[in-house]
Amino acid sequence: MRTPIAIVLILSLVVVQAQSSGSGEHKLGIKTSFNLSMLLGDALENPRPKFGYTAGAYYHINQKKKWSTYTEFTGSFRGSRFSNGDTDYSKIALFYLDIAAMPTYKIAEKKKISFGPYFSYLGLSSVFVGQKKQAHVNDIGARPIDTGLGIYYTIEGPIVGFQIGGKFGLINANQQLNFEENSPQTEISGSVHNFSLEIGMLF
Repeated sequence: MRTPIAIVLILSLVVVQAQSSGSGEHKLGIKTSFNLSMLLGDALENPRPKFGYTAGAYYHINQKKKWSTYTEFTGSFRGSRFSNGDTDYSKIALFYLDIAAMPTYKIAEKKKISFGPYFSYLGLSSVFVGQKKQAHVNDIGARPIDTGLGIYYTIEGPIVGFQIGGKFGLINANQQLNFEENSPQTEISGSVHNFSLEIGMLF
């Protein structure tokens, strides 16, 4: 139920973007990125990177000045794979809605670096076992709210910009994670933090 709502919100922003020229002091645009994410901490066994993607809208305030503000609203598929047995959990898939607001410094005419906080809301979460394509458990009991720090390096182009960066969640996502007793057992008192790297395009 939450996924269609997220899609509607993102598509609404895309429609608004189509009406913006982006030639003034502020720019409203679309962001699409591939990401490489992993769940860090001591609560989960044998985490490995997982590929996903991020898409949404961004709004760059005072983009022509030395100091500006980069904001974005995106949907992001993150999580982690795991090197466990065929009967153990092998993947955790998470879908977050992210809002970020980052001070931005122009280091060259078309090159900028952004660093600042972001806020995330967990819309969907699933755990998979072995090689099975269907989720073993939905709503795994992860903490629904996360906040963290992000950093982006952006190269502006005449039509398309390129952006690389990463995000690290500061809040422990382990809120009595529930895998219905799948092994390896989770450490109830352990920590789980979101980490992701992104590379993508700005339109």
